Amino acid sequence: MTRNLDREETFRIAAERLRLKKEKEAREEKEFYERVTKGTPWLIFKLVVIFCTTIAIITLVDTFVDGKTKKLTEKDWKIDHNWEWTWHQILDVEGYMFAPELGDWFDCKKNSLSITYSPILQTGKKIVYLKEVNGVTYGKHEDLRQNSFFNWFPFLQIGLLIPLATYIFKRQKPWFNFARVASMVVIFPGCLLVLYFTFF
Repeated sequence: MTRNLDREETFRIAAERLRLKKEKEAREEKEFYERVTKGTPWLIFKLVVIFCTTIAIITLVDTFVDGKTKKLTEKDWKIDHNWEWTWHQILDVEGYMFAPELGDWFDCKKNSLSITYSPILQTGKKIVYLKEVNGVTYGKHEDLRQNSFFNWFPFLQIGLLIPLATYIFKRQKPWFNFARVASMVVIFPGCLLVLYFTFF
């Protein structure tokens, strides 16, 4: 009888300890959640949300809408021999990298090249040129700029909208803290790198 009472008491004490531990963890988690969703840390996160969302919208518009087009002279472009890409000709056009396929490049009229810029960021987006179609007629052909956000749709925009989704759907859950930290240490610096490579 005494042994059964001792065992029940041991189970009761263990259950009480477990309950107190869970309550402490829940309290600490709530305090942490309130700390990161208020004050300076939350203000910084909101600024990251605004910045990344703005860049997502700008790159989306620049991807689908063309800006001004400029006719190129032979001084405006050159073949870049520092890069090698199988079946492609690497062109340096006003400092931007383009890589038309060799077949397209060999059949193009070299004096027909023009460059189209994006409307908001005003950066080189694509080159357009006349390409021989059947030995007699020419048709327009275009190549997007390489190593730029124009090639990264929709993955770039989805990534840049993660901070906004984190802000809208914030919850006291582990995923929220993971997404918040990822937004600050991966997505925001990545956004700055995209802008850097867009202009330089």
